[in-house]
Amino acid sequence: MTLQFPALPNFTGYNAPMRTDCEILDLEVTGEIPAEIEGTWYRCGPDPRFAPKLGDDIYVNGDGVVSLFRFHRGRVEFRMRHVRTERFLAEREAGRALFGAYRNPFTDDPLVATVSGSSANTTAFFHAGRLFALKEDGLPYELDPDTLETRGTWDFKGRLTSKTVTAHPKIDPATGEWLLFGYEAGGLGSRDMVFGVVDKHGNLIREDWFEAPYTAMQHDFAVTQDYVIFMVFPTTADVERMREGGDHWVWERDKESWIGILPRHGSVDQLRWFKRPAAYSFHVGNAYNEGSMVHIDLCLSQRNAFPGIPDADGAPYNPEEAAPFLTRWSFDAQDPEQSFSSRQLSPIPGELPRVDGRVVAAKHRVIYYGGINPELPLNISGPIGPGSNLLVRVDVESGAVSALHLRDADSFQEPQLVPAADHEGYLLVVVDHHDRMLASVAILEAAHPEKGPVATIKLPIRLRDAFHGCWVASGASNGA
Repeated sequence: MTLQFPALPNFTGYNAPMRTDCEILDLEVTGEIPAEIEGTWYRCGPDPRFAPKLGDDIYVNGDGVVSLFRFHRGRVEFRMRHVRTERFLAEREAGRALFGAYRNPFTDDPLVATVSGSSANTTAFFHAGRLFALKEDGLPYELDPDTLETRGTWDFKGRLTSKTVTAHPKIDPATGEWLLFGYEAGGLGSRDMVFGVVDKHGNLIREDWFEAPYTAMQHDFAVTQDYVIFMVFPTTADVERMREGGDHWVWERDKESWIGILPRHGSVDQLRWFKRPAAYSFHVGNAYNEGSMVHIDLCLSQRNAFPGIPDADGAPYNPEEAAPFLTRWSFDAQDPEQSFSSRQLSPIPGELPRVDGRVVAAKHRVIYYGGINPELPLNISGPIGPGSNLLVRVDVESGAVSALHLRDADSFQEPQLVPAADHEGYLLVVVDHHDRMLASVAILEAAHPEKGPVATIKLPIRLRDAFHGCWVASGASNGA
């Protein structure tokens, strides 16, 4: 039967599936690539191999694709390859989609009853010389850092017992440790959570289990030098709802948010929870502590930003409630209920915040993210509707905000900082050219992105929106 994707927003226009593995050895460059940019930029995102089993699907349910841009002496090569997950291989063998609604195994084909549905489509991550593709509903997949060929799932040589690993790992630049967590760690719908630590050599040295107040989508977490913070927002899972064919995730605005504070070098017996009103955050920019005072900079909205996640009470999706703003949470870890404060850091809504990897878990000054100016044309692109028509830099100390807008037909994907020894460094960002159906990479001065590109790398193809990536400097054994 001829393959046909539905004529729906997540499968047409710039979002049309590419279904492509490719290699382009020498990309055209306009301008001059700064000499400091020597290394590899890895990225990961979704791209469905087959038309959806149920006729439609959300963007985030596509098969994982990892790509790389390798920079060497002013030249750039590009590779892109699907991750050969259990899911990908089973569907390729069958010649059709076998997995149904997002993370609802009760809607899958019986052929894949014992096959992992994780698509490894969220984050490309490098640690201790190994490259991984991560998605929060399963184990990491290890890839060859040069060819991007899939080596298989990674459970730290059998030491990891959790069924899930977050797609938002943290590397402490001071120790080289990989800090991770997993939710639904014991299986579908479970309240089980795990906190883990991997040493700089790649060995799992800690895996502690505990329970969340309720089962919730916990996409990211926060880490400081002395604390780990887990954020349980009311996007909830219910196995019986899934069994009846319903959504894995539903927004329950009547539930409270719960914030868990764990002393980083303590035991889970010391984990304490405190309550906040219902809200949602997908992504944390960074966090740090000054004694017992904890500061977390995160993109915060009034409800889950995904329009595909319905309200439990049937309320229609409200994009104003879903707009995330860069916000600082501050509280005393010894008395969080009484000391909690919240302060908006930027007037521009947006997502995908990034900081210099050298200051993760320590005090930072600058955050970069993709912003949206609703008064400018909004190009539909990606998982939650409008693509970012601004690239934003925020100085959280001075409060200064600057932003770059290119053309009305352009949108930005997640930025990546390439740090420099004697200045702020450079930003790499994929630009989607919606009118041309092509992509490019803009190289910007990190301190002044509003000045526009110092160089542009042209691609002869478009790049479906990816989610997250990492920069690995030449000769480095770790990513940032």
